[in-house]
Amino acid sequence: MPGYIQRFGWLPISASGGLADGNIYVGDLGVDPETALIAEAGFDYAAPALYARPTVYVRQIDDYIQGVPYDSTPGIADTPVEMIASMNGDPTPLRWANVDARLYGFDLDAGYDFDGPLRLDGVLSYVRGERRDIDDNLYRIAPASLTLDLTWEADSWSATFETRAAAEQDKVSVTNEEAPTPGYVVLNLYGDWQVKDGVTVSAGIENLLDHVYRDHLAGYNRNGFGDVALGTRLPGAGRGAFIRLSLKG
Repeated sequence: MPGYIQRFGWLPISASGGLADGNIYVGDLGVDPETALIAEAGFDYAAPALYARPTVYVRQIDDYIQGVPYDSTPGIADTPVEMIASMNGDPTPLRWANVDARLYGFDLDAGYDFDGPLRLDGVLSYVRGERRDIDDNLYRIAPASLTLDLTWEADSWSATFETRAAAEQDKVSVTNEEAPTPGYVVLNLYGDWQVKDGVTVSAGIENLLDHVYRDHLAGYNRNGFGDVALGTRLPGAGRGAFIRLSLKG
């Protein structure tokens, strides 16, 4: 269903219903709910040492809700909406509208239990988003991603080394002037220790190498004061550590 901003955003402002992309939008009372035909196929495989759950899918979506140019002459301020948007820094405002779309891809959960205390688990995801009404990509579609966890599991403790990777996303929306993002790899380290029944200590270090990366779905900086340039995509979290004590009665 369209949200309040997508229907009732009558004033051209940068409120975007959570996109935080720096664009100026206006709503449209005529925006219809999305409808979709969905086909999925998958199976579960389980053996003593190996498991896998692959799924492929396609979603044919009518009335997909996305921002489109406000009128047929983007960049020419010939309406009050475009004039106000231009005064607020965006000469090409967008209007929420219904388009025809297609999403297809696959997900895979898999793992292998080695002889001894080692176990490998992973999640692989890929999704492709296309406009069906024009030759363009859908806006803000996540890139292919892979997460691998290598776990050493002892009787009372476990340690996991995690690799989280995202591919480059260059299948971007020309209509929305979307910028591509490079791929990245982030390393994490987690551990659990069962002190006794009902008492567990967990700890971890995320982004172990303090790698600077940008998630394709992250918002854009609108604060002119700071180390991140105005209008650029916000970086991901730097190195962080945590420790947690869990008690169960």
